[in-house]
Amino acid sequence: MKVVCLGAGRLAYQLMPALEEAGCSVLQVYNRKIESAKSLSEKLQSSSFTSTVSEIIADADAYFLVVSDDAVKSVAEDLHKIIHKDALVIHCSGILDLDVLPFKRKAGFYPLQSFSLNYDVSWRYIPVIITTNDDDIWITLDQIAGKMSSAVYRMTDHQKSILHIAAVFANNFSNHMLAVAEKICNEHQLPFEILKPLILETFSKAIIAGPVGSQTGPAVRGDQKTIEKHLALLKDHAGLKDLYKRISESIKAES
Repeated sequence: MKVVCLGAGRLAYQLMPALEEAGCSVLQVYNRKIESAKSLSEKLQSSSFTSTVSEIIADADAYFLVVSDDAVKSVAEDLHKIIHKDALVIHCSGILDLDVLPFKRKAGFYPLQSFSLNYDVSWRYIPVIITTNDDDIWITLDQIAGKMSSAVYRMTDHQKSILHIAAVFANNFSNHMLAVAEKICNEHQLPFEILKPLILETFSKAIIAGPVGSQTGPAVRGDQKTIEKHLALLKDHAGLKDLYKRISESIKAES
């Protein structure tokens, strides 16, 4: 499959080499910032680059829109004026529906992972969620994704959006809790490293035994005295005090 990549951010840097390893040929990288397009193209086997919409290759088999969610619609509209009508257009958003793409042949290709520019991931263990209403497109993308990952799923737009919410809780919110813990330690000259064995144990048990059965702490025990003491210690941090109360109430409600 001949591919054009639109976007040169964190996901594009990880996805395009993986597509090449799966047998795709990435012909071109388009990005508004020419330096980023050039940098990604140099990482690929044989790819040109451009920052000009009118220079996008018009006869590729598939176009991957690896841009921010806010940019997908406008980039798709620009692309619609250029490419041939039978091209497959794919966005990689976890929350956007297929109807954001004004094309007959379209799909979603959402890798469920957090990506960084300088941290290579192992695609074999990354779930890939494919959304499409066309069985032929599903077969094509399933074959490509199957060469990258051992976990490929076909979902509806609604199912994918619900999964995206769960991912935000599991990843973004849990990481924010760690940032809060680090802030508390720093404010009181305590080394955050002390918490690292506990953090590793917490997430290991959640993965192996399940998060519900692994829940510990004063809220699940109904230890109101400890909760009140913690709240008193947070009296100078109204935001964190409120956050602590809300999370403790949520844990109690789910226990």
